[in-house]
Amino acid sequence: MMRYRKLGRTGLVVSEIGVGGGGIGHVWGETTDEAIAETIALAMSEGINFFDVAPSYGNGAAERNLGRALVEAPQGVGRDMLVATKVALSEEDLDDIPGAVERGNHESLERLRRERIDIFQLHNTITTERGRYRRSISVDDAMLAVETLHRLKQDGLTRFIGITGMGEAERVREVLGRAELDTVQCYYNLLNDSNARPLPPGSSLHDHGQLLPLAAELGLGVIGIRNLSGGALSNGLDREVEPQSLVAMDARRAETLRFLKDDGIPLSRWSARFALQQAAISSVVPGVKNSDELADQIAAVNMPDIDHDQLARIDALRAQDFGLPQPDDRVL
Repeated sequence: MMRYRKLGRTGLVVSEIGVGGGGIGHVWGETTDEAIAETIALAMSEGINFFDVAPSYGNGAAERNLGRALVEAPQGVGRDMLVATKVALSEEDLDDIPGAVERGNHESLERLRRERIDIFQLHNTITTERGRYRRSISVDDAMLAVETLHRLKQDGLTRFIGITGMGEAERVREVLGRAELDTVQCYYNLLNDSNARPLPPGSSLHDHGQLLPLAAELGLGVIGIRNLSGGALSNGLDREVEPQSLVAMDARRAETLRFLKDDGIPLSRWSARFALQQAAISSVVPGVKNSDELADQIAAVNMPDIDHDQLARIDALRAQDFGLPQPDDRVL
């Protein structure tokens, strides 16, 4: 049975497991339109009420696939689903940030076949200077985008607004403190839980800056992302990735966690359970691409927590940098 949590101060109640848009946008490996439709149908039948997509997932495919499935859902159940999407500013967009955000909202509404978005989010990483990471923008850029998000909210084109909390931790925290948002997306998984607590000394992982306590202080709803680390914490990568990419390195780190499978439960399910054990997270949105992957994640809702001894073993591995002491300040 699905369980639900409050999404910060929004008044929304969201399923503990949602559906992230990467899989249904053909980002995380091969799938078919039929498999995507089956995945969305399974989600609704199993009590999932929250979907998080973005235009960048398959060049609009995730939004189109979700919009079509919700419109065609029997008995109008699709109208009751909560839909979050995003706008990502390109380098060209930085010349007219308000216009780009407004266009993004309009285009997403068309693809989703909706008159209003439930949560509209800025999808850029935030850094001191533009361009430090792929698709990164400055704090000033982000605040200008947020001003437009607020205007869209006032105009009734989105109910709530948020950001993806990725980039340089202090700059992300600065935006959260100034922007009067409703939600934030937080990276959180078995390998990297630095949104809840500091990394061990000498860790090569990216420090996400303990956003969860700040989000709680600000009353923000938290959407847990990357619980499967792009497939690295699933049951084996099913697509080719660059050997030195963050996903490939996380897949090597994940090999040290195989002891969690000793009781027959796949690592992917433990990955979802770990995120759900964090009470500060409202909903976890894995980027599943078929119904089997989704069913596996849903099963985590009613399974036991990872026990103290296993958590201690994971902590010991983190302290040893999972045997991969390589510099890693990339953000995806």
